[in-house]
This record gives sequence, C-alpha cells and structure tokens, in this order.
Amino acid sequence: MREPYIVSALLALKPGAEWTARGDNYSGLEWLDKSQTKPTEQEIEEKIAEIKYQEEINVYQEKRKLEYPDWGDQLDQIYHSGIDIWKSDIKKIKDKYPKQTMDATELQKRKDAAVFEMKKRYYEAAVARLAQYELSAGVKGVIGTEKIWKVTDGAGVYVDQDVIGYVIEPLPIEVDGERNPLIVQDEAERVAAQEVISNTPQAVIDSVSS
Repeated sequence: MREPYIVSALLALKPGAEWTARGDNYSGLEWLDKSQTKPTEQEIEEKIAEIKYQEEINVYQEKRKLEYPDWGDQLDQIYHSGIDIWKSDIKKIKDKYPKQTMDATELQKRKDAAVFEMKKRYYEAAVARLAQYELSAGVKGVIGTEKIWKVTDGAGVYVDQDVIGYVIEPLPIEVDGERNPLIVQDEAERVAAQEVISNTPQAVIDSVSS
C-alpha cells in the first residue's frame, strides 16, 4: 500500500501542515495549509523513495534487537561476569549486523527511478484517455446487414453487406444555446492528455512500448 508512505512523506516534507488525503493518489490530496505550500507530486515520490530506502537500512537495528538478551539478563551478566564480558558479547552482535548508512548515489538512483515510474503512470493514463472515443464524434460500426445484388463474371447473386452506422451516437454540440459541458470537459481532458504525452521523455515511452 502506498497510502502510509504518502502520509509519512507529507509529515517529513511539511511538518505541522494541514491537509487531507483521499486514497493513495496525488489527485486525492487536498491542501488546507495557509503557511506552507503544497509539495509537488515529484517531491512526494522522491521522499517516499528515501523513506523506503531508510527502512531497508534500519533492518540491521531490528536484527540486533532480536539477538540482544533482555535487560534483566544483560544486567545479570554484568553483575556475575563483569562489564568487559558483556561488552564483548554485545560487540559480537553489533559486528554481525553492522550499522548501515545511506549512500548518496544509491539514494539519487532510487529517487530517479521513482520519478520515472510516476511519469510512466501518467503516460499510460494519458494514452488510455486518448484511446477513448470523442463524445462529439460518437462511434461508428456495423449495426446490421443488408442484401445487395452482386454481379461477378456475368453472374449475379445476393450477398450480405454490412451496414455502417452509429454504435454510439455523438452528443449534441450545444445544449440550451451553449456548448455541451460534457463535450467541453472531454476536449479539455484530451488536450491535457496530449500535453502529458508530448512532455513525456522518450526513455519513458520506450519502456512502455517494450
């Protein structure tokens, strides 16, 4: 699930800000804060990549905790065997699971990959949107068949021929003297989708095509 990560990213990027989030998409983020600006989707995606990377790094801490004796046993060991023996045993666990730190190059690599996937999602959504029929044009297709007389090599015969018509009727261009709002919305969404496609890097397009 992405939703917990989006929340964590927002808390890290804009601590104390007011907002509400519906679902796990950026479109569901409603910004209510008056003092802090809304983070971009790219900023959120990059922060999520950083948080996930940090979680992977912190695994060493959990592994250490599982092998550390409980505090009572540790104090008992110090009392009976001395602090040097206790330090030696604890060091063995620490050496077994050495401390991990973020690598700047790896972090940037993960951020770039997250942004790449974001652009890929938008490109695929835009392509799917443009694949939908235009409301003002409708959809034509085969709506039936009719008999026609066909002559071949001097011989005639009746054959079935497809009748082409509207499978989905186009919406009226105007409603009550104004442009149909559904068509206006459809056209605006198609323009926006085309803009996304036009601005998509070729590497992203190639990854989808392949």
